[in-house]
Amino acid sequence: HIFIMNHYPSNVKEKLNFIISDMANHHWLFANRPGHDFIRQNHGKLSFYDTMRLIIGMGKGNTNDEIMDYFDLDPDRIPSQSAFNQRRSQISLSAFEYLFSEFSSAFPATTNTFKDHCILACDGCHLVYTTNSEIIEDFNKPHLIDYKGYNHMHLNGFVDVVSKAFIDVVIQPGQKPDERQALHIMLDHFQPDEPSKYIITADRGYESYDLLFHCELKHLSYVFRVKAPSSPKSILSYYKNDLPDEQDEFDVTIKRFLTDKKTNIMRSQSDVYRYMNPSKNIPHFQQLLNHKHLYFIQFRVIKMKVAEDSYEYIITNLPYSFDLEDLKTCYHWRWQIEVAFRYLKHANGLLYFHSKKPEYLKQEIYANLILYNFGVFLANEAIRKNQKKKRRITNKYQYEVDFSSALKISRKYFIRGRSSESRIIKLIAKYIHAVKSEFRQFLRPLRGIGAIHFGYR
Repeated sequence: HIFIMNHYPSNVKEKLNFIISDMANHHWLFANRPGHDFIRQNHGKLSFYDTMRLIIGMGKGNTNDEIMDYFDLDPDRIPSQSAFNQRRSQISLSAFEYLFSEFSSAFPATTNTFKDHCILACDGCHLVYTTNSEIIEDFNKPHLIDYKGYNHMHLNGFVDVVSKAFIDVVIQPGQKPDERQALHIMLDHFQPDEPSKYIITADRGYESYDLLFHCELKHLSYVFRVKAPSSPKSILSYYKNDLPDEQDEFDVTIKRFLTDKKTNIMRSQSDVYRYMNPSKNIPHFQQLLNHKHLYFIQFRVIKMKVAEDSYEYIITNLPYSFDLEDLKTCYHWRWQIEVAFRYLKHANGLLYFHSKKPEYLKQEIYANLILYNFGVFLANEAIRKNQKKKRRITNKYQYEVDFSSALKISRKYFIRGRSSESRIIKLIAKYIHAVKSEFRQFLRPLRGIGAIHFGYR
């Protein structure tokens, strides 16, 4: 069954429904008890197909609200909440992981609008759920006796910052997150046709030699923010003598032969050779060496002045055709992953869980990501249509499609979908807002972490 993805909402929806339908035809592959679960699904109110779509289409209401919404208030079709919980307990997490992977790769989820390159960003965020101190790997114990703890999982995302689509995710225990390891896992999964057309961006917490080695192995470009050379934990601390740090801004190329051998010649020429201890946590270095003992590496170190007495350091393997302003722009785009997380959690409703069990929560995380990518595709099509409109030169502001409204409309279209494809795009494009480029003029409010409880929904 082949679908031609010409950026039409009906094709996107048909593709998603087709994958779910195909999974329903092979439900034993995705059941917790193959040969037992969903054997008589056609005799009940909830089939495998409907259970999957119901979980994917869940919004901010409680479980009964979502069931009523999905079955369009039909009392003869609406199952009980107990029946729904029994059905979802029969579906394995692998079903949602498979559906997310298949659907995300079924349409062009990456762009190449930055100098013919696609910028991918990696970051993580907390997902807080109902407090349960018995789940030790997720429970954050308070430091003060009178304070209440909280439970959370750590969601690592790999995002195309222009389209805001999630390419890959890794869910980790809240108390044992390892963002570097998650990025390595997602890089292993990432198999592009033209690796040189992709730029990987990440913040200071990700800096490590092994990450550079992994990008070199995959032939990927990178732009990483790193700690200052004065920090002993910085990659740049070894190269302090090569960097004119007294300058406000600089762009210096570092060249070294990396080796796993410690000879007298190599020790005496530290400006040429850099010894890498094989016992350290750099597994990708041995793959780079490929049974040899030398590997030549070259990267640029850029110091940028961002404010008075405030500087940032960037390392990249991009060529000099990307000048200082290009690199500033490239790294500035990294912030869009934070915007994507905000839309995912607040507009798409990932904060509003419908269960307390970790296995159900993970189902909902993947389901929400599937629905989010579904909405992103439709929203980006509306954005393209909106950009073709002619605006008056006298307009004070430029206008863009409201992403939050687009995600909410997309959810309604996924559940019901009575409108034609052109009407859906027209409806999404109807909700726009002015683009105001002024910088933040207020302090970010800091507040305690807490879950959104069922009693308030």
